[in-house]
Amino acid sequence: MSLGVAARLMVQRRFAPLMVAQAMGAFNDNLFRFALVNLATFQGLTIFGLERELMVPIAATALTLPIFLFSSVAGQVADKYDRAWIMRRTKFVEILLMIAAAIGFFLNSGLLLVIVLFFMGMQSAFFAPARNSALPTLLEGKELVTGNALVSGSLNVAILAGAALAVVFVVREDAAFVLSATLIGVAVTGWLIMCLNKPAPADSPDLKISWNIVAQTGKVLGFAFRAPDVLRPLLGAAWFWMLAASVLTLMPLFTAAVLGGDETVGLALTALFTVGAAVGAVMCGVFTRGKDALIFTVIGAFGLVIFPSFVALTTLGWPEPDPSDLASADVFLADPDNWPILAALALSAVSAGLFVVPLQAMAQRRAKPEVRGRILAAGGIMNAATASLGQFTLFAIALLTLPLQAAFGYIAVVSGLAGLFALWRMMRPGRYTE
Repeated sequence: MSLGVAARLMVQRRFAPLMVAQAMGAFNDNLFRFALVNLATFQGLTIFGLERELMVPIAATALTLPIFLFSSVAGQVADKYDRAWIMRRTKFVEILLMIAAAIGFFLNSGLLLVIVLFFMGMQSAFFAPARNSALPTLLEGKELVTGNALVSGSLNVAILAGAALAVVFVVREDAAFVLSATLIGVAVTGWLIMCLNKPAPADSPDLKISWNIVAQTGKVLGFAFRAPDVLRPLLGAAWFWMLAASVLTLMPLFTAAVLGGDETVGLALTALFTVGAAVGAVMCGVFTRGKDALIFTVIGAFGLVIFPSFVALTTLGWPEPDPSDLASADVFLADPDNWPILAALALSAVSAGLFVVPLQAMAQRRAKPEVRGRILAAGGIMNAATASLGQFTLFAIALLTLPLQAAFGYIAVVSGLAGLFALWRMMRPGRYTE
């Protein structure tokens, strides 16, 4: 049973240190990023006197841009060197970056903090393909879906914890000290834990690394496009990241302009989505036996048709709330009329978790070992690109003068197409069964 596989993996050196260290890295990324965003939004932190409306997208771009730029080089590194060695080195770099972040917080320097955030994105760009290409080396085939589910679930929990603590820490009088101590402490602990992981040897040790970012980005994407059986799950996973970015971007305004809730309701709904995605990922890992996992993608896709459509259609006729009289989280959650919307949002998130995990395992399993790092790095490039596109969802809706519910309709339509395609692939003779 996959429940037994999950329990076994969580205590073994070939997997547990990797899972914990990557979760701690995700926690630090989001604690730092959301602390920066909150300081810019509520406490006037800026660079070159820019308005807060510009600081927030700058912070978001500073983290995703280096992932897009450097994933092609990181993929080569993951194919040439031992993947566990790469992850140890990147975790050590995280310690140095967190020390620089601490200096930025004590100096209240927006410019230094944005620069650190950029290099954190670069560090993540090198860690991710090493992690993803290490999993098929460290795990057996039947363990791959469960392993990805555990990684995805712990990642979502870490993201939520980092974002929530950022809100709590930045309002403290000793915010700089608390943030700095937490970031450095977590980075050091993550590095020590990563040092326990077993080796994950590379498959192309003689590869000559090219640092031409533009040429290598095209080349890495070419590897993926010449392997359509790998490209399809990579595109599906990229859709998930676009979905997540769209929802997280949309949620604060949807909360205020449609649901009539204040920022505490927005935080509660963001937590609901993040935890739901983690639950969906873990459910996939528990119930699959390593075969026919594509059925979970189909179930998740159709869940992303049903539940977002319910949210859109249910709220479409709601009266516009009074901006001066928004409900707090306790009032909003206590109203039974809001419970169907909460349930639909939670089930949308669970569906998203079910949708993405089999696709991640599929891409890892199908990629040829000698180019696995580069092909999975192509997935990182697509994820960064689509996540950036997802952040412009509100802009497109405003430009077309559409209601906010249109975003949920868009999610439903594209998810339905993805689900139909996955179902067609399952029913084809000679189909892949993972």
